[in-house]
Amino acid sequence: MPRRLVALPDGAFEIIEYTPAPLRDSDVRVRVEFGAPKHGTELHVLAGGVAGKKWDADLRMFLPYGEGEEPPAPPAQRGIGNMVVGTVAEVGSAVTRHQVGDRVFGYGALNEFVQGAEPGWWPLGSLSPEDAVCMDPGHVAFVAVRDGNVRIGDDVAVFGLGAIGLLTVQVARASGAKRVFAIDPIPARRAHAEAHGADAAFDPTTGDVALAIKRATGGAGVDVALETSGNARALHEAGRCLRQCGTVVHVPWGPVNSAGLHFDEEWHVNRPRMVFSQAAPYWGNPDRDHPLWDADRAMGAVIDLLRAGTITGQGIVTPVIAFDEAPALLPVLMTDPTRAIKAGVTLS
Repeated sequence: MPRRLVALPDGAFEIIEYTPAPLRDSDVRVRVEFGAPKHGTELHVLAGGVAGKKWDADLRMFLPYGEGEEPPAPPAQRGIGNMVVGTVAEVGSAVTRHQVGDRVFGYGALNEFVQGAEPGWWPLGSLSPEDAVCMDPGHVAFVAVRDGNVRIGDDVAVFGLGAIGLLTVQVARASGAKRVFAIDPIPARRAHAEAHGADAAFDPTTGDVALAIKRATGGAGVDVALETSGNARALHEAGRCLRQCGTVVHVPWGPVNSAGLHFDEEWHVNRPRMVFSQAAPYWGNPDRDHPLWDADRAMGAVIDLLRAGTITGQGIVTPVIAFDEAPALLPVLMTDPTRAIKAGVTLS
C-alpha cells in the first residue's frame, strides 16, 4: 500500500499506509517524487488556527462558539505538505491535458501518490523541482508586491527572509524597485537575499534597523515595506522605515502578541497606508485588481517568472531530506529557522 506523512494530535509526525480514493473522471493521479511543506501556514493550522472561534463566511468574522457549541475535535491524522512534483500514473476518462508519464507539479500533501482535478496540475517542463515547489510562496510574494503597488523607481524593504520573504525580494526587484533592503536575524538568509536582488541586508538584533534604512535612503525612507515574518517588532519597524505616507504590506498570519507594535509613535505621525495581503480563493478574497487579475492569472505569471529565471527557488529549498527521515526531522526544521528556509522532501 502507498504511504503518507501525517501529523498526530500530540504534535508527532508519522508515516502511515493509506488507501487512495477512487479516481474520478476529471482526476489526475501523480506518483510523487519531491515535495515541500509550507512552514508558517501549516504550523498555524496544526496549532488550531484562531483558538476558540469559528469563521462565519457570511459575516466575514471570527465569532465565539455559542452556548452548547464545541469547537470541532482535531482530526486523528492531518496531512502534511504544500506542493509536490511527480509523474502522472493514471488519468480519469475526462482528462485531456495530461497523460501517463508526464511530469507535473501542483498542490498536494507528502503522500507517495496524490490525486486531484486536472486544472490543479501544471507541466513541469524545464522547471527544477525546487523551483516548482516555490510556486506557492512565489504567488504569495507576487500578490504582496502588487498589493503594495511597487513601481519602477521605488525603494522597498522586506522584513523576514523565509521562502516568502526571499521571493518577495526577487519579485520587488523584477517589478522595477530602485533599491531593495532585506531584514532578518539569520546570516544565511541575509546572504541569500543579497545574492538575489537585495542591495543591502540588515540584522535587526544588532541595531536600529529602521534608522539604518532611513540613513541608506538619505533620510527619506522606503516607499513600500513588506512584512512577511509575523513578528510584531518587525511590523513596527516596517512602519518606522517608511517615507511619510508610504505603504506597509502585511503578509502573514499574526502577530498573535502585538506588544512590540506601537501605533502611538511613528505610525501615527507619518500616516502610513497599511495593506493586508491575502488574495486566497479559499478565504473568498479576490485579487485587488479583479476582474483583470485572479489567482489563476497570478499563478501563471509566477510560473512564467520561474521558467524565465527571473525569480528562483534555488537555495531557498534547503535542506532536502528523505521521506523516511521526515517524521523525525521535519518538526525540527519547520520550527527552527536557523536549520531550514523551506525544507524539501524526496520520495524516490
